[in-house]
Amino acid sequence: MEETANKTVDVVKDIQNKIINRELCPGDKLLPLRDLAIEYGTSRSVINSAIHILSTKGYLKVYPRHYVQVNDFLYSGSLDVIKDIYNDSIGELRSKTIKEVLNIRLFAELDAIKHIIDNKESISKLENILEKEKEYLKVPVFNVEDIAKLDCEFHEKLVSCSNNSVLFLLYMSFKDIQFDLVKRFYYSKAKFANIINAHNALVQSLLLKDKEKALLIWTELLKKGEDVVLGETK
Repeated sequence: MEETANKTVDVVKDIQNKIINRELCPGDKLLPLRDLAIEYGTSRSVINSAIHILSTKGYLKVYPRHYVQVNDFLYSGSLDVIKDIYNDSIGELRSKTIKEVLNIRLFAELDAIKHIIDNKESISKLENILEKEKEYLKVPVFNVEDIAKLDCEFHEKLVSCSNNSVLFLLYMSFKDIQFDLVKRFYYSKAKFANIINAHNALVQSLLLKDKEKALLIWTELLKKGEDVVLGETK
C-alpha cells in the first residue's frame, strides 16, 4: 500500500513539474492511461490516482472516455499551485511568483496598519512579540530559524489584527513560502538589530496614531526585504 502511495506521489510530481516548467503546455494531451502506466512502469490504478490529484489541483482537465488535457494551471489551479511553483519551478516563473506573493504580503500588512491604528489591544500584542525579539539582541549567537519564526509571528500578528479575515486566510496560505523567504533574508546576513528597530518604530508610530509614518516605515522595510530575497532566489 505504501509503495503504491509513493509511486502515485512520484507520478504526480513528474507530470506536475513537466507542466510547471512547460515541457507539457496548455492544450497538450497526455498519453492514454494504458500507455502512461507502461511509461511509468506502474499500474493503471496508480495513474488514475495521479490524474485525479492533478485534476483536483487544476493542472489537468479530464474528458471521461476520451483524453486528459493540460490546463493553463496559472488560471485554473488552486492555491497549492503557488507552493508547487515556489518549490519546483526554475527561472522567470518562480521569480515572478515570489514577487507576487510578496506584493500580497505588502498589501495585507499595509491594510492591517490602517485598521489597527486605533486599537491599543492589537498594538499590545505586537509589543509582546517585540519584547521577545529584543531579548535576542543580548545573545551573541542565535539560531536563524528561531529569529525567522519570531519575525514571521510579528508579521502574522499584524495582519491578524485587521478586520479582514479573508485577507488573513489568503496571507496565511503562503505561510510556508514566507517563512522560507524570511530565513533567506536572515541567512543573507541582514542585521537583526535593524529589523528590531523597524519593528519598534512601527509600534511607536501606531501608539502615536501616526498612520502615515507607520505606513512609510513598513513599506520601506518590506521593499528592502523584497530586494534581498529576490536577489537571493534568482
